[in-house]
Amino acid sequence: MLKRWTAVWSSFPAEHRKRFYQGLGGYILLCAAVMAWIGAKSTETVKDWRGRIPSATATIVSEPPSHELVATLAPEPVPQLAPPPAPAFDHGVSLFSDGRVYIALVMSNLGLSATTTDLALNTLPPEVSLAFSPYASDLQIWLQKAADTRRETLIAMPMESATYPQEDPGPRAMSSRLSNEENSDNLNWVLSQGKGTVGVINFMGSRFLLDKKRLAPVLDALMKNHSMFIETTAVGKSEAATLAGQIGLPYLATDLKIDNDTTEEAIRQQLSQLEKIAKTRGYAVGIAAPYPLTMDVLKSWSAGLSKRGITLAPLQAVWKNKPHDQKPATTAPSEQAPK
Repeated sequence: MLKRWTAVWSSFPAEHRKRFYQGLGGYILLCAAVMAWIGAKSTETVKDWRGRIPSATATIVSEPPSHELVATLAPEPVPQLAPPPAPAFDHGVSLFSDGRVYIALVMSNLGLSATTTDLALNTLPPEVSLAFSPYASDLQIWLQKAADTRRETLIAMPMESATYPQEDPGPRAMSSRLSNEENSDNLNWVLSQGKGTVGVINFMGSRFLLDKKRLAPVLDALMKNHSMFIETTAVGKSEAATLAGQIGLPYLATDLKIDNDTTEEAIRQQLSQLEKIAKTRGYAVGIAAPYPLTMDVLKSWSAGLSKRGITLAPLQAVWKNKPHDQKPATTAPSEQAPK
């Protein structure tokens, strides 16, 4: 093959071959010149391109915690810029002494979708507690809207999962991999996002809730911040209930996630099961994801609840009035957030 092409090349006139070599040499010189120019101008060109890209700079100022705060992982109570009105439920009612039973419901993962968050505010009964993600955009606007409608609110506290990093709770999560000081920074950030909320609710946490050493100072900090702790993930050996009981931290555990199966029939079956728990124990706590179907079912279900001898109540009302010798529930919903 090479001999064939050599013979063909030799058959071209000498003048043609000379001009080919001249053209090839010129092309090589041109490429070398372009590469040299790019090398000389690259820094200046990158700076020029970057200068044309719109940018914005945000300055976040945070006051460093005191040595005492770092040692105990206990943030100062977060000030409320606009304290929300009290929830619409009458806290003066004494639970269990009047023969009635109560159910508290938490709508979780709000703020991540404007559509579903607005639907929750406009659809759900006012006694349903609303839990917002600290990563939500326009979070303060949503919290203020909830306060304006006299709704009880929670801020989600991201916690390390047993399957991390497959299930990632995000950059501000409480983690066994972090020091107490680092967890303190994350906790302060979460609480600062949740101004006006009555407490926190864990997001994931199947690993962190087992770590008594790291969990204890976090719960101490919540106690000093006058916050409730709602546990949505009972993992069998979770230390949360025991530690909360030791320090008197207001604590409730969810009994059922009512919409793991997102069909109307399945949701109603779970609500019926929640009613049975409430009638047996005097109260029950359910949690749901912000699916439009779930909200529709909850609206119709709650309308007939009082006829069945059950009252829908916010978490604070249940905690303040329930018997405190009861053990928390152990059935837990999935850690997965709604897609």
